[in-house]
Amino acid sequence: MSYWWRPLLLLAGLILIGGLFWLAGRPLAGLGIVTAGLALQLAHHLRQLRRLDAWLAAPQTAPPSSDGLWGDVLYRLHKHLRAGRAANQHATANLEQMLHAARSLPDGVVILDDANRITWVNAAAGRHLGLSAEHDLGQFVLYLVRGARFGAWLTDPPGAPMTMPAVTARDTTLSLQMVPLPHGSKMLLTHDISDLVRVDAMRRDFVANVSHELRTPITVIVGFLEAFADMDMPDPKLLKNHLGLMREQTERIRRLVDDLLTLARLESDMELKEDVVDLPALALALLHEAKTLSGDRHQVSLEPSCAARLRGSQQEIHSALGNLVSNAVRYTPAGGQITLSWAATAEGGAAFSVSDTGEGIEPENIPRLTERFYRVDKGRSRATGGTGLGLAIVKHVLARHQARLKVESTVGKGSTFSAVFPAERVISPEKPAEADRSAGQAAA
Repeated sequence: MSYWWRPLLLLAGLILIGGLFWLAGRPLAGLGIVTAGLALQLAHHLRQLRRLDAWLAAPQTAPPSSDGLWGDVLYRLHKHLRAGRAANQHATANLEQMLHAARSLPDGVVILDDANRITWVNAAAGRHLGLSAEHDLGQFVLYLVRGARFGAWLTDPPGAPMTMPAVTARDTTLSLQMVPLPHGSKMLLTHDISDLVRVDAMRRDFVANVSHELRTPITVIVGFLEAFADMDMPDPKLLKNHLGLMREQTERIRRLVDDLLTLARLESDMELKEDVVDLPALALALLHEAKTLSGDRHQVSLEPSCAARLRGSQQEIHSALGNLVSNAVRYTPAGGQITLSWAATAEGGAAFSVSDTGEGIEPENIPRLTERFYRVDKGRSRATGGTGLGLAIVKHVLARHQARLKVESTVGKGSTFSAVFPAERVISPEKPAEADRSAGQAAA
């Protein structure tokens, strides 16, 4: 009723005035007044409609001012337009945010229409499939990503994803998945699974290498046991000799299992102990171990070392550096020289080095020395009791201490293996209070 009372009141007023003139004997004047009032009302509405039409053509401006019914209508219309504009801006912002997120995804996203034409592509898909958001929109994807397997999978995609090499980098493996969208469109997703493929290959190689390493000693032990079972009374001397060989193979299995367990423990990301490692004392202990392993077959010496101490795990550092020492003893021919040294680096760190006069290592083999079960000379490594895991353990221990392994070698002259620790791990002799405080924290 709030809408109708004002026009009805105006109409009633005009009729009343016209009626008064009619009663006064002037009907034509009364009819003219009613007609003129209605004409003015119509002109007013037409004028407001024209102003409304002009405003709707440019709704960014303020609405025309008016009163009465038109004022109420324009106010409500302006209110709805502002609410719609705010909703549109919010939806646009959300859409832009989603598009930005989709563009920044590490996985590739390609939107295809019902005819397999490209309608949208993000940066990752460009890296994986060689597509361009600037030049390839509207193109058939099969023209740009070629391959019989891909074409058959795209035409009738199975439920399972498809794997294929990346178009731009053949050493990168992609997993492709198709997601159906409304109106026949499709979303092609690409995911880089190169790391998973490499890990799976490493797992297979690891299992094969462990099986191979265990097969030989187990075969030897089983062979001796079967031989003993066929003998009524084995020769004591022969039995003693064979038991010694079995003990050697058993010790080889034990070392392999110990090294595997050590690697598993290092890779479990367990918390690193922050002990204070006395470098000079550790160097003396490693010198004693080297002489014991050598059995006077080599000339083993320790050069004057720095007096600094190291912050880290005493057990892990001792194990890693002991591996370097034992490798030098095993691979240096009798009569050779092995030199141990601690030295400060120019960056304020410390380096433990083991130098030998062995056969040396070819340059192409040096980058692979820390791979599991990698051996430069497999026969010589097994003959000296190596498991092929020592330098892999060294690599993991040093990585946990933010350190690195440096290898320098010359064929025919020898090698130097250095464990280089950063300055933040070194406690200089000038800061005894800091070392004592760190030791107290580690003990706590």
